[in-house]
Amino acid sequence: MESTTTDIWARFRGDVLAPGAPGYDAARRVRNARIDRRPTLIARCTDTADVVTALAHARAHRLPVAVRGGGANVAGWGTCDDGVLLDLSPMKRIEVDPQARLAVVEPGATWGELDPATQEFGLAVPGPRNTDVGIAGHTLHGGVGDLSRQYGLTSDNVAFFDLVTAEGKQVRADADENPELFWGLRGGGGNFGVVTRFGFRLHPVSGVVAGPLVHPAENAPAALRTARDWLAGAPDEASLVAIIWTAPPLPFIPEHLHFERCAVLIPTWFGDPDRAAEVLAPLRDGAPKPVSDGISAMSYVAYQRLLPSPPDFAHQHVYNRGELLGELSNTTVDMLIKQWQAAGPNFSVVFGALGGAIRRAPSGPTAFTHRDAQWFVEICAQWYGAADNPAHLAPAVRGWRSLQGLTEGPYVNLLPDPEPEWVRASYGPATYERLARLKQTWDPGNTFRFNANVPPLPPTRD
Repeated sequence: MESTTTDIWARFRGDVLAPGAPGYDAARRVRNARIDRRPTLIARCTDTADVVTALAHARAHRLPVAVRGGGANVAGWGTCDDGVLLDLSPMKRIEVDPQARLAVVEPGATWGELDPATQEFGLAVPGPRNTDVGIAGHTLHGGVGDLSRQYGLTSDNVAFFDLVTAEGKQVRADADENPELFWGLRGGGGNFGVVTRFGFRLHPVSGVVAGPLVHPAENAPAALRTARDWLAGAPDEASLVAIIWTAPPLPFIPEHLHFERCAVLIPTWFGDPDRAAEVLAPLRDGAPKPVSDGISAMSYVAYQRLLPSPPDFAHQHVYNRGELLGELSNTTVDMLIKQWQAAGPNFSVVFGALGGAIRRAPSGPTAFTHRDAQWFVEICAQWYGAADNPAHLAPAVRGWRSLQGLTEGPYVNLLPDPEPEWVRASYGPATYERLARLKQTWDPGNTFRFNANVPPLPPTRD
């Protein structure tokens, strides 16, 4: 712990890394190689007391603070230049109470760690389709997953948050204690403090009937329309993700389509297994018929690992942006497919099903605004080489810009463009103003600003 010999750091249990220290370069990195920032200090926190200590150092030296859980945020908010980085990745404790159907989870855990822990008891909380994603940022910005049509957003399933404020105060936010903060943390991101424990309500999930249906590129338009129409009448126990991409050599992709453009539909059925064949038949047997059908009964953990992270993702440049759409019209489908066909092989589009319980807001109002959206559309550019290669960036920017006027707003978990106008669009005017008032209460100095930032609303003068 060179250069950190103050009394403050004598209480710190984790590692403290300064520039030049072994492990500093690896610790400052996030999952997006486009992000290259150098904190003054990296505090690898092991518990809540370490968080309090690191914040005290930042206050004493008037240093900005960045907070990282899983480090997957596409805008790279899990690090900063010339500040203190609170690295929460060592904080991975998971406690599951199967009788209460409650999991208490620290912010360094990933979904690949949480899902197996809850599945030991046949339970789960709605989470993302990428097991390498951390639980913290995903939850704080709302959180969408395949179970969401049945049980709501990830944030809808939070029972409580334990939080450390900018001043080092430890508080709890739930429906009874600090209820306005509880509202804001369910969608408003890391604007209000450092969450050190999440309490998740769990649901019985014994398995899933799911799998990939692969279509060649020429059938992509018809396949997407079929999937859209199927979902419109499907029960909430059904969900879907669809991808148009240049296919990697995954086991479920036919060999002749490796590195070729194709469409993949991945429907899921969490209901009675005896009904799976009936519910999924329109996608499996209708027109166009897939060239490969990998649907089967599988465990929830196996399903969550169906789409692995790409190899060497630590060196991959990423520009992915999500938009929330009220409908997926034929015109929108055709426009996105045309852009996909014109772009290079590193451009893809992901379509995710919303609706169901998301729209009903099962836990009441939260700071996640756009609940009437029926589809999540992610415009993806992922590449190696030069960080700002316009050949990859430009098609992605054109893609999401073409959705303006159609979208209800961006999805904050996938917002690589941090300009205030896009943060405002993510929440809408009324929710944004309410969050700004809440920010004034809990972080008036905007200590936590390396995020999709909502600056504090200045207090009104009498």
